[in-house]
Amino acid sequence: MTTIYDVAVLGAGVAGSAAAKLLASKGWNTVLLDRQRFPRHKVCGEFLSPESQETLARLGLLKAVQGLSPSLITRTSLYLENGGVIRLPLPGAALGISRYRLDASFHQEAEAAGARIREGVTVLSAELQDGHYSLTLRSEGQTEVLRARAVIAAWGGAGQASERPDGSRPSRSRKSDLTSRDRGSGRSAQVSGLVGVKMHYRMADPTPLSVQVNSAVELYFFQGGYTGINGVEDGKVNIAALLDRDDIPSKHRSVSAMLEEAARRHPSLRERIEALIPLPDTAAAVSPVRISMRPVAWSGIPLIGDAICRIPPLCGDGMSMALRSAELCSDYADRYLRGELSLGDWEREYKEAIMREFSRPLRWGRFAEFLLSSAFLSRALPALARLAPRAARGMIQATRLRVR
Repeated sequence: MTTIYDVAVLGAGVAGSAAAKLLASKGWNTVLLDRQRFPRHKVCGEFLSPESQETLARLGLLKAVQGLSPSLITRTSLYLENGGVIRLPLPGAALGISRYRLDASFHQEAEAAGARIREGVTVLSAELQDGHYSLTLRSEGQTEVLRARAVIAAWGGAGQASERPDGSRPSRSRKSDLTSRDRGSGRSAQVSGLVGVKMHYRMADPTPLSVQVNSAVELYFFQGGYTGINGVEDGKVNIAALLDRDDIPSKHRSVSAMLEEAARRHPSLRERIEALIPLPDTAAAVSPVRISMRPVAWSGIPLIGDAICRIPPLCGDGMSMALRSAELCSDYADRYLRGELSLGDWEREYKEAIMREFSRPLRWGRFAEFLLSSAFLSRALPALARLAPRAARGMIQATRLRVR
């Protein structure tokens, strides 16, 4: 007899796992599907902003995150291409934690709430028939059909097939072919040749001074991209970079070589990396990276996390937005499953909520990225930040979600 789930969540990253945990804790029979196997390293800034922690608390996940020994981050330092530096305090303590450890923890929390997790499963199609979705799955060479009353897409990536759990996103038709890329997504994205890479390092000299330096999230801007550095658990350091594909990635194949080349382009970054020891087994890369121009909350089924949009990485609030979208969508899903909303009502109200919460930080994030990445415009920024520190802090804060 075929099990009919209340909810199937496609993608077991931060947003998908949080949604599955929340829905299962409300009593809904929930299955979480991902084509990858966990734990795994993933390209990510691995930075939970101060704003994200209230969402984590409402989701019942904050204690679990605090138990992972995250690094505490209290400051941000921006190293501009021309050598100028802007240093600003964060509005509260942020947390640095690897996706390798965070995703595994969220899976445990989802399972403890009652969700079923299936890894190594590719979703080929989803067809809505008589109020239920029929999902065609492929796992270990076998094909099966799973049924669910509601489906939520958390496949991430804003067009990045290498990170999506099912290889694509559905169209707006009643039958969705999930193996066709970007079909009918309605997405407005900045089409660009960007490559994301990341790798962990450890400190060669774990002195108190090193720990103090590691309490900041650092951004380094150089010709061909920018790099972010922050501490994660166990004294390790995460280095993630967004690079112009036609520049550094065209000359180097390995993540370590790309990061070494990036360091050669900024003296302060080179000095920082020389004090670290690389951990090659943690390397990850993704291409293309498409920065979203506007959020798209629904494409045949509701979207959460990076499936909605990929914000400029320098904003440092990507995981916060993923968690908030999971919270919002789960609330609407709960009301839909209880019969309080029609599918059309869910779509309309969820779209409005996402636009209301995400449009402002996306707009300011694009503006901040434009200013900081411009070698010409960034020359005046350090002096302006010293003259008007409240304005500088305000611009950074504008790239973040409003605290509820």
